[in-house]
Amino acid sequence: MFPAMPGPVRLLIVDDDAEVLRSLTWLAQTRGFAVEGCRSAGDAISRSGDGRRFDCLVIDQKLPDLPGIELLAQLRRRGIYAPAILITTAPSPTLRRLAVQADIPIVEKPLLNDALFDQIERAIDPG
Repeated sequence: MFPAMPGPVRLLIVDDDAEVLRSLTWLAQTRGFAVEGCRSAGDAISRSGDGRRFDCLVIDQKLPDLPGIELLAQLRRRGIYAPAILITTAPSPTLRRLAVQADIPIVEKPLLNDALFDQIERAIDPG
């Protein structure tokens, strides 16, 4: 299902809702992913800047310190080019346009089916 990589696929999940983060982390781990979770943009920036490698970024749009789309822009400026997925509820037309420009797919909350993990699979194995 997922491409052969040395070790498990590493996800960085950023969501300020502790229950959502815990649930997504558990679901990802049951699917064989190695997961690091963050509850703020600042935490995500510091974790990604210390040499850790991530294969895919899952970023909530509504973070307490920075919108997810801006977090992604900052990570890109810092040389973090892993595929990314934005998760949010009812994205505005402006956010959709910004996501298209940033080449980041949006998966809408609530995350009730496999849409997020299907998108992660496409992101890490686009072929």
